[in-house]
Amino acid sequence: LPRVTYHTGGMDIHDLRFGKDGRLFAVNTLFSSIVEIDDQYNFRPYWKPWWIDQLVSEDRCHLNGMVMKDGLPKYATAFNQGNTHQSWRENLLDAGVLLDLENNEVVTEGLAMPHSPRIFGDQLYLLQSASGELTRIDLKSGKKETVLQYDGFLRGMDMYMDYLFIGISKLRKNSSTFAKLPFADKANHSGILIIHLPTGSIAGQIEYLSSVDEIYDIHILSDKVRPNILNTIKNDHKLAVAIPGATYWARPDQNQE
Repeated sequence: LPRVTYHTGGMDIHDLRFGKDGRLFAVNTLFSSIVEIDDQYNFRPYWKPWWIDQLVSEDRCHLNGMVMKDGLPKYATAFNQGNTHQSWRENLLDAGVLLDLENNEVVTEGLAMPHSPRIFGDQLYLLQSASGELTRIDLKSGKKETVLQYDGFLRGMDMYMDYLFIGISKLRKNSSTFAKLPFADKANHSGILIIHLPTGSIAGQIEYLSSVDEIYDIHILSDKVRPNILNTIKNDHKLAVAIPGATYWARPDQNQE
């Protein structure tokens, strides 16, 4: 049920995560930083890469992905280590990095448009969108291991039991950036790959024939019978009352006056 709305303005926010004490963190791609969202400012700066010399709306390195640990941002992905306006567009195939926020250091470099870093168990995985790879990262050595390669723009990932659910986006045909990717002619559909992680094999696939062209993120809602998110566009949310441990609904014929 709707409770709080924050107005950030056009920040080009990517990953968004709740942390400890109810704090809300986001990757502010436009301002090349990780920020907190609250009711005081459009955003509150939390961390920026050490090579970014000022907070300006220039999307300098396309910071996009974020991993939380102990309720705070721990790792992030960026397309490069540039410090000028949209410098990441110059090299899409091997300039990406995985960053350690706590130590201000590069864990792994040479990535191809990295997205969706996630920790499953004690392993960190990410998607190299420009090469269609699901990649496992050794956090101690920074070594990369390809788990799976697929001719598609992979972005968005979550895990349920032994299965990874990975988003596939249809490439924008009028984009000069996406046209440079090696599988540009093949990435003509969107959907969800289902990967059996222990074997690295494709167990299934959901394909959207219409209505969905791009997927940014995926979240599995496990053990839910009929999940819904009510918004304020319709008045349905006014019929519900939620308290800790219980939910109440008004009868359809009940006088609301």
